[in-house]
Amino acid sequence: MKNNIFTKIGFSLFAITGVLFKSQKINLHSHELSVNGYLRTGIGWSGGGQMVNFNAPESIHKFRLGNEANHYGELQFNYRYKNRDSVNLYEVSYMMSKFIPYGSNDYKQFPETAQLYGKINKVIKNANLWVGKRYYDRRNVEMLDYFWLNSGQNSQLGIGIENYQVKNSGNLNLALMRFKYGNNDAHSYVTDFRYLDLPLSEYSKLNFLGQFSFKNRNNIKVTPKSSGYSLGGWWTYSKKNITHTSTVIFRKGSSITESAYTGKTMPENIDGTSIYQLDNSSSFDVINNFVYDDKRKHAIQVALTYQYRNLGVKNTDGSNILLNNISRNWFSIGFRYLYYLDKHFNLALEAGNDYMKNNRSGIEGSLQKITFSPQISWDYGYYSRPVLRPFITYAHWSQNFSGLIGGSDFNTRLLKKNNGISFGLQLEIWW
Repeated sequence: MKNNIFTKIGFSLFAITGVLFKSQKINLHSHELSVNGYLRTGIGWSGGGQMVNFNAPESIHKFRLGNEANHYGELQFNYRYKNRDSVNLYEVSYMMSKFIPYGSNDYKQFPETAQLYGKINKVIKNANLWVGKRYYDRRNVEMLDYFWLNSGQNSQLGIGIENYQVKNSGNLNLALMRFKYGNNDAHSYVTDFRYLDLPLSEYSKLNFLGQFSFKNRNNIKVTPKSSGYSLGGWWTYSKKNITHTSTVIFRKGSSITESAYTGKTMPENIDGTSIYQLDNSSSFDVINNFVYDDKRKHAIQVALTYQYRNLGVKNTDGSNILLNNISRNWFSIGFRYLYYLDKHFNLALEAGNDYMKNNRSGIEGSLQKITFSPQISWDYGYYSRPVLRPFITYAHWSQNFSGLIGGSDFNTRLLKKNNGISFGLQLEIWW
């Protein structure tokens, strides 16, 4: 208990530091230093014990409001060198990050290096050259914390050209990332090409993605080399109080990643069990993300996500006769609504449904979750931070999911049930 108190105190001090440094810059002639970051921390309980997450089996994504049983922080330091015209010529950024589940004492270890990279700006036609380890132009659905495009996170090294301007027709971006697996010679490589912000009208734009990936043979885990590719695009619309993004992405082979929090290739074997055959596997995603915010009375985000994943292997009967392909379907739909009472106070309601089906395990069912929170905020705005959230959450799930939802290493009280309640207090801030 004492260690948990120290954890909360440490994260609170981190938050205070962030507020003090928010939007602050130190300028010394041609040199500029700045600090930015992100933090969420709090306390919570589920079923009379340590707070747990309510998320569907085999999915790490969930509707976040009142449903994040962890502390997480990022702190980034930036150096920029400017010329006499105040144009950024050189940049260096370093970011540390730390993730601690509720109930864990893992606060003594030093935060990991999440980003460390340098940039030379305006090398060719305003294009920037970068090299290092970085979060490379991540795209997400904030309500789900679902990074549907995240090519560079956890890379060992990357290099790229970004923002190469095409006259009146958007910009081109090209990057190459290298990933390392364990303490052996297994590596994977991802080439990422993007054509961004191709104008369709005054308010809408098209974006295109093409990737090629390669993973070499792992002699320790005895997995073959594999290759893969991704093709996709997204349409964005932004006008007055509305923003909307519609996305379609197809992935094949080694371009299928472990999760939305890394660009690493999905492992073929876990604890000696064959999970994927990458050369035969594929994934198809459809994402819609809509936000309306008048910053006076109402704000709402609506998200719809569908993912079909073919694992590349087949089910067999008792005689080892190959049957249907093993696949997984995930469908998620939900909303978060804010009613502004004034600049610093709003009422938030979030509700969502997740459906999951896996024809290998035979697991099929759904999870419903609803949260209410009277939020204390810094200003009007759906994305305004910092925000302090007292919350209460109710979740209900299919009987087939019993024992698979509502548990953690620190609380197993809900594992025999098909519903649960969480309540607590969360602070979230970015700057």
